[in-house]
Amino acid sequence: MSINVSSEAERSRASNAQRTQPLRHALHRAEAAVGAASPLDAWRRLGVLGRGRKSVWATVATVLVLAGVVASVFGARAVARSQSEHRRLAFHLVSDEIASALKLSLQHEEDLVVGASAFFTGNPNASPADFDRWAESVHAMQRYPELQNIGLVALVPASRLAAFKARLAANPVRPLGPESVGPPGRLQIVPPGRRPYYCFAIAGLARSAATYLPAGMDYCALAPQLMLDREFGLTGYAPVINGKTTQLGVETPVYRGGVVPSTPTARKRAFVGWLGELLEPGIVLKSALQGHPKLAVTVRYNSRFSHVAFTRGSAPAGAESTTINLLVGRAALGNAHEGWTVTTFVHKFPRGVFGNFNSLELLIGGSMLSVLLGLLVLVLSTGRMRALSLVREKTGELSQKNRELSYQALYDTLTGLPNRALVLDRTEQLLGRAAREPGMLVGALFIDIDGFKHVNDSLGHAAGDQLLKAVGERLQSTVRDQDTVGRLGGDEFVVLGELTADGVKLDLLADRLTDCLREPVELDRGQKAISITASIGVAVGQYSTPDALLRDADLALYAAKAAGKDRYALFDASMNTGLECRLELQADLNAALQQKQFQLVYQPIFKLPSRECIGAEALMRWRHPRRGMVPPDEFIPLAEESGLIVPIGRWVLDEACRQAAVWAGEGLRIGISVNVSAHQLGREGFADDVRRALHEHRIDPSRLTLEITETTLMRNARMAANHLQEVKTLGVRVAIDDFGTGYASLSHLQSLPVDILKIDRSFVAALNNGGRSRQLLQAVLGVGRALSLAVVAEGIEEQSQLSTLEQMGCQMCQGFLLARPSPADAITSLLHPRAAQRTSSGEAGQLVEAENGSVGERAEEPRVPTPRRRVPAGGSG
Repeated sequence: MSINVSSEAERSRASNAQRTQPLRHALHRAEAAVGAASPLDAWRRLGVLGRGRKSVWATVATVLVLAGVVASVFGARAVARSQSEHRRLAFHLVSDEIASALKLSLQHEEDLVVGASAFFTGNPNASPADFDRWAESVHAMQRYPELQNIGLVALVPASRLAAFKARLAANPVRPLGPESVGPPGRLQIVPPGRRPYYCFAIAGLARSAATYLPAGMDYCALAPQLMLDREFGLTGYAPVINGKTTQLGVETPVYRGGVVPSTPTARKRAFVGWLGELLEPGIVLKSALQGHPKLAVTVRYNSRFSHVAFTRGSAPAGAESTTINLLVGRAALGNAHEGWTVTTFVHKFPRGVFGNFNSLELLIGGSMLSVLLGLLVLVLSTGRMRALSLVREKTGELSQKNRELSYQALYDTLTGLPNRALVLDRTEQLLGRAAREPGMLVGALFIDIDGFKHVNDSLGHAAGDQLLKAVGERLQSTVRDQDTVGRLGGDEFVVLGELTADGVKLDLLADRLTDCLREPVELDRGQKAISITASIGVAVGQYSTPDALLRDADLALYAAKAAGKDRYALFDASMNTGLECRLELQADLNAALQQKQFQLVYQPIFKLPSRECIGAEALMRWRHPRRGMVPPDEFIPLAEESGLIVPIGRWVLDEACRQAAVWAGEGLRIGISVNVSAHQLGREGFADDVRRALHEHRIDPSRLTLEITETTLMRNARMAANHLQEVKTLGVRVAIDDFGTGYASLSHLQSLPVDILKIDRSFVAALNNGGRSRQLLQAVLGVGRALSLAVVAEGIEEQSQLSTLEQMGCQMCQGFLLARPSPADAITSLLHPRAAQRTSSGEAGQLVEAENGSVGERAEEPRVPTPRRRVPAGGSG
């Protein structure tokens, strides 16, 4: 389809003529002045002046060339010195980075140490088999590829050696090396000899037979520094020689209670043993050298006991090097002669002007520019011919710029496809033809790449641009010659076509387009191809304006994405109805808060094993005047998109605190829990909202618990920690909701000011699936006990789940089995003594279920064991 641009071209030519007209007049006047004089006089004047000016300009050009060359030499030397210093500083920075990465890799083991310490302190009588099961449940060997061996070493006095042998015979430590197997009933001590005390492994796990250690190995005899580490409560790092291999040993003293006592006496009294690890140094060094393939690194250990070095990479001859001390373990006490050093090697830096590319480039380029500048001066001095040449040059540039601007106004610079302006123009022309020709229809296909943002974020914008080009080429090769393919912006494309009632169907074309876009796209040669999909909205008919056609195609695209992407959808009138319904619901949401259409229901939280109600979680409901009860999953996303979740969440907080004050006035001192959205937590004034609610309703801050989902916390852990710390100063409690779904590490739990862990309902629902889910739940409960955090299990729907949680020692729980979310007056009846008696006899469940009928909760009862959608700011239960 062509477009008429003659008027635009005429305007461009007129504009060029206006710009060049003054220069043309000046040239005409100069030619007239020269023609007015006699040819001989003009020649003489030009010859005399030309010879004089030529010699002057030649001198000027020579001076400029010499000055430029001299400046280039001095500049190149300065650049060479600067580049050499910059490389040296950069090398030191990289060395510091490698040392820091190595130190972080070593400190990464602390997560496993904390977990293992929590296991041993929480299970003091655990057998080696129990430890093996725990290590397998946390995937120790999979998560820590450098880990070769881990175990607990206990201090055994000589007087208790016989008892230890008996215990070892009853519960042998796994693994045992073949060299540790002695006669029946005997323990072979390595190294042999009588000593006041011995250090033996009482539980352990090894990656392979190559890392087995004898069960009778006396670690204190081999590593005298163990007793020093027990005295100071420090983690020690030292090489361990096992046969022909040397590995990195990490040992950490473990104390009862999971914390290091403050005094040496207390540390001796509370001492349990050492948690020892053997690491493969090659894996640790490889991790530290990621991103630096051309460097080599050597880690040396110097102490009064040994001198060992681990090396990764090969240091070239005459290489530059730098050495950094690693202050870990005992070296942190200030013993500079004992500890680890990291030496980094790199190829020797080139020096001098000719050893540096930038300085050589400056020297050659500066000299060449100086020569060119001299030549330019000579050329410019020629006068009239140069002026005429400039006129022709500028006129050509203006014409080229005009053509470029005309192209950019109508076509996309990246893909070369028609842009929005040209698409609208061609749509208008097609609609005009359809109005004149009976039976002709105009169709539009809106195409959007699914997951294009992920490609940009993961592979970079350059890869995204290549993908857009490839998509444009595929679309052009698939459609008919008379169809128009355009790019509207971002990852949105459009195909325009004309068709008749008995001609080609656009749904068939949409089907072909989805098929062709599923083919893998190779962005760069040699790189792995990526696969994409696209959603397409199709609109066809007789329209009066381009906006109406493109709007309907856009609505069909929205429907295709809502149906699951990688498909096309044909526009129908119901899509307009759905959009109007969504807009109407969003408009009603703006007035719902002012018209007090929101209400709170409360789901009790019970203490185990007494099953005493100790708190309630506030959940929000919307009673619409026309629609009735609107499900939270319909209006909460709209509130988050529009930002109304912040004032709604503020209302939920205020209403929950008001109800808590009412209960406190009736002598029912139970806690109240309120869900907090990411938008609320990210606001600077969130702590002020909490402070105002507490002050206005005069409730005990310790009775208020703010629940934040684990996913929200992990989006920006540092920001969340800062805001929660500000809230914690008010005295309220903080709970991590849906724990287990957001990949929070133990270090995050230690840094966040958290009081309660609420186990996600998916873990509870999975208790019926087998032993692995039970082990995971036990691990979460163990983490809570180790960090002194209360644990609440959510989503209890079956008696078997409740019984299992009681056996595991879970402290608190909530779920439909015990009580459903109910209005405040139903909770009040439940908490009074008579209602409490009915709870013990099984009548309370009927009371809560009867009250629940007023808020339509039965339809929301989750029976499928899948994670529920957490609705922030007091959302759905």
